[in-house]
Amino acid sequence: MPPGGGEASQHGRTGKEQSDPPEIRRRDDSRPAPPFPVVASQKRRQTQPASEVVSVPEGPLVEILARLPYRSLCRFKCVSKQWRVLCSDPSIVKRATQTLSGFFQYGPAGSLRFSNLSGGRPLVDASLPFLRPRYQRINIEQCSTSLLLCKCWKLESEKDKFDFIVCNPMTQQWTVLPPIEWLDQDNGEPESFELSYPFLVFDPSVPSRFVVFAPLWESIDVVPIYSWETGQWTPSRGWGHRRHGAVSAECVFLNGMIHFLHLLFHGTFITILDLEGEVCRKITCPDGMQGATTPGYGSVGCSQGLLHAWYMDPHDYQLSVWVLKDYYATEEEWTLKHTVDVPKLFEETESDQEEDYRRQEDGSCKYQMFAIHPEYNVIFITDWKLVSLSYDMDSGRVHPMCTSADFFGALPFIPCFADLAHG
Repeated sequence: MPPGGGEASQHGRTGKEQSDPPEIRRRDDSRPAPPFPVVASQKRRQTQPASEVVSVPEGPLVEILARLPYRSLCRFKCVSKQWRVLCSDPSIVKRATQTLSGFFQYGPAGSLRFSNLSGGRPLVDASLPFLRPRYQRINIEQCSTSLLLCKCWKLESEKDKFDFIVCNPMTQQWTVLPPIEWLDQDNGEPESFELSYPFLVFDPSVPSRFVVFAPLWESIDVVPIYSWETGQWTPSRGWGHRRHGAVSAECVFLNGMIHFLHLLFHGTFITILDLEGEVCRKITCPDGMQGATTPGYGSVGCSQGLLHAWYMDPHDYQLSVWVLKDYYATEEEWTLKHTVDVPKLFEETESDQEEDYRRQEDGSCKYQMFAIHPEYNVIFITDWKLVSLSYDMDSGRVHPMCTSADFFGALPFIPCFADLAHG
């Protein structure tokens, strides 16, 4: 299935045509359901006729199912009760191949919903019901691929009393970030700081591992780091007087390092940190991004294991996407991967009603590329008013994802079923 959600549409089709739900295909009752690959006990094999049992060795069967995407396991649960039990086995689910499954989408008045990339019933309940017994109001501040950083209030009336929580919506595990406290390295006196702007970093290669950075107002050269290993905050002093990149939304985790974008007047760079907060390297951005100082038009991401950078000219909305093929080269050589006229993509997917709505506005649009698919040459763009869409850079196909005036941003989500180190 194409990563844009359902069958990718050709240019020129209207939003209405593309938003029609696909025909529901029902199984022909005259044809038997596919046989269940039984991993039966010895006793059960003795009581069932051999013709009724399709025996598959347990090891190969588990390996096959563990290599399937989680969405496929969900579909297989509908075959029979036996399939449901097998495809719900935690040892299989935790090893299932995961990829981009959908987006947490913001709407009016801070409302939040989850939209599957391939349509259908939402994979995640965006209200996070497992936190509701303790918290009255919940805001999702950040999604680091698979884990959420949330700001949670126990009572609606207490605006200044809240917790920061890291949670996994698939396993419903969560942990409260403790206050920032440690002993001063010079005089041994206890120090405490307000936890204001934490930034979550999740390592997909070690699913239970996550760290949280929390830049301080009181200091520009000390950044507290919360580690999954210790469950405590420690000060990192390797920042010097650099600007804190940990508060930047333009951030990606790749090769065990944190990469964040710096748009500066004297040049545009990607700064690389390790998980201890030490600055390890700087990568000069592509020439087409140099001098780009307007936030929101340039960013970085990871696709097919390679570092990508993109920039959209705020004057004519020409989007350029580059890829760094040799990550470890002494001198960075970016390759221009694709360019596209973004307004034309939206013109070709607009319905007459959407066109009339747009004409009633002031005529200005702020287009933004807000994500890149981790496995395919597909990018996601919004006009912040009516439409968000996916665009296949290889085929040139466009698929509208949201066609109502309630889009205020989206957080890409990749499910993970590993246990948190501290839950």
